[in-house]
Amino acid sequence: MTRGRARSGWFLGGVLLMSACSQSRSEATSEKPTFTRRVSLEINGLNYTDLYIDGFLVNGQGGGNIFVSTPTSGGGKSACCVSFWPGAELPATLKIKWTRDNNRWCEAEAVLKQFVPPNPQHLGVHFYPDGHIEAEITEEDPLLRLKLEAFDDGQRKESGNVVADEQTARCQDGY
Repeated sequence: MTRGRARSGWFLGGVLLMSACSQSRSEATSEKPTFTRRVSLEINGLNYTDLYIDGFLVNGQGGGNIFVSTPTSGGGKSACCVSFWPGAELPATLKIKWTRDNNRWCEAEAVLKQFVPPNPQHLGVHFYPDGHIEAEITEEDPLLRLKLEAFDDGQRKESGNVVADEQTARCQDGY
């Protein structure tokens, strides 16, 4: 009789423990992060275009230069920082300015539209071959979206490199 009660006690205890764990897990996943202040995000540029980007800005904050990407690297380093208010409404429009020769500057918009992770650390800015730009907020370094070969740091191919800046952005001489 004691053996039966002991088994029942263990079984009941196990069921209660499992239900407590599953309840806290479901409560944890339904909670959204709460931020009381702005967050500084590192800016990471990823350049899938054919030519080197000499410098770029996100809402006026410097993002540095970006070599052409390779199958293992987006071409840029982290630059500090752009402010983000995690409670901000999405989608949000970011103003991106860039230059390839420090003489002619182009400007376009990127729409930040995805869910913000619980611990935002990075703003990834992806420059695509067709000229459009996408932005994302991530906890870790942004991942490559295209894995392209490069001739060297400054150009995708040995010759015949093309960029769509003039067709997809507003460009002008000087800043």
